[in-house]
Amino acid sequence: MTMQVNRRDVLKTGAAALLGAMSQPFTAIPVLADYAAGPTVRRNAFTMAENDPILRGYRRAIVAMRALPTDNPCSWMYQANIHGTTMTPVLTAWNTCHTDPKFFWSWHRMYLYWFERIVRKYSGMYDWAIPYWDWANPAQRQLPPAFRTVGSPLHDPSRNAAMNNGTGSISTSLGTAVTNAYVFLDYFNAQSGMNGPHGSVHGAVSGNMCCVISAAQDPIFWAHHSNVDRQWNLWIAQGGGRSNPLGDAAWRNTTYTFFDECCRQVRMTSCEVLRAAKQLSYGYEGEPAQVEQYCPRIWDPRIFEINVIARIRKPFRLSKVPVNSPLFPEGADRAAMAARLLEVAKAPERTAVLQLKGVEADAEPGASWEVYVGPPGLKPDPRGPHFVGVLGLFAAGVKTRRDHYHPAEFVYPIDKAVGASGDPTKLQVTFVPVSGVEVEGRALPAEVRADVTVAEINIVVDVAMPQPPKDEQDKLRREEQLQ
Repeated sequence: MTMQVNRRDVLKTGAAALLGAMSQPFTAIPVLADYAAGPTVRRNAFTMAENDPILRGYRRAIVAMRALPTDNPCSWMYQANIHGTTMTPVLTAWNTCHTDPKFFWSWHRMYLYWFERIVRKYSGMYDWAIPYWDWANPAQRQLPPAFRTVGSPLHDPSRNAAMNNGTGSISTSLGTAVTNAYVFLDYFNAQSGMNGPHGSVHGAVSGNMCCVISAAQDPIFWAHHSNVDRQWNLWIAQGGGRSNPLGDAAWRNTTYTFFDECCRQVRMTSCEVLRAAKQLSYGYEGEPAQVEQYCPRIWDPRIFEINVIARIRKPFRLSKVPVNSPLFPEGADRAAMAARLLEVAKAPERTAVLQLKGVEADAEPGASWEVYVGPPGLKPDPRGPHFVGVLGLFAAGVKTRRDHYHPAEFVYPIDKAVGASGDPTKLQVTFVPVSGVEVEGRALPAEVRADVTVAEINIVVDVAMPQPPKDEQDKLRREEQLQ
């Protein structure tokens, strides 16, 4: 990462003393904006009072950043356009939102980190930290109260009206989908599992949040993605072999461009955002101890082949009515495939996974789909064992996104659904269109604006990724402590 000051050097030179006590303004050293005496804490936005210093600072910064010209990298629009825009000419770093799906978690972590530094400068608070919206929490599925105040810089009138006035809540199924994604041991599966509910939240809030080209213009975007980033920490903290993809050279070495609080270009890789507290000086309110991993200097892990139990390459469409698809291909030995599926579903170190590939739409669908695996005639219930997750198409797979287009992929753990099925040879996949919004406990009807095509259904096996060499990890940890 370029243009970065070593935090320990700052502390050694006494610069930290200049920064003063918590929640104090800058001391005319904007380059040191993120270096407080310890990691800052990203707090729960739902539990904050409207006059909380963090929210007051956020409102101040939004007003100041919106006053800057669009071609200023520190402006609100320039920062939003990094995520996506239709504005021309395209300026540096615009439309770079995770152009490869493997960088979904790490790219957004970088994006939020540099945005957070800019907000610190324009809020006047060196310890400002992006609050998070815990929309997966059943008690916090409404928009945080401060973001609903009409006329506030945190309010966006383009949102779904029920979400904006507090009568609407994120659907129960979105929170359950997050819990299901925690099951995965493979990093890319867990990331993909989290991407579904993430996209559904975008669609449920709607307005600017609906689409890649405008989502980051809404102040709730940053609180939403703060929660998505928090899920990365929570997932890996469960242990059990969960690991970052340190053996993936492209994931380790691909660089992305952002801007610091002085509006200067900086470049960053995934290796520089693994340990949020130590590398980026922030943590989340109430989270467990962060897992510390280090990118190895030399490591060529054994590559595991994806174990495929079944594959159906027969495209089908999702539209305004529920759709069923078989789990096993026609003419296959269903009994043998079902027996293999049961074997994997019962193994504690493996998880049976429903994988959807080649998921595309001509435009933003305007709805999500709850995904169920169960017997024919199943009554959809997001609280039941046959619910496996949501399909929320956002960014990837939407063909109107001209920059770095690629089809989407979704994965869902199905062990519980298989175990509850009775006869697994009769299993099918059911897709139910939903708005993602509930009012007084009832789901608002889905408004499907564009059909979604699924090119391929697979049943694959999730296992833990190769672990980095422990002796080298220990060595890298000691070296970091000496810096």
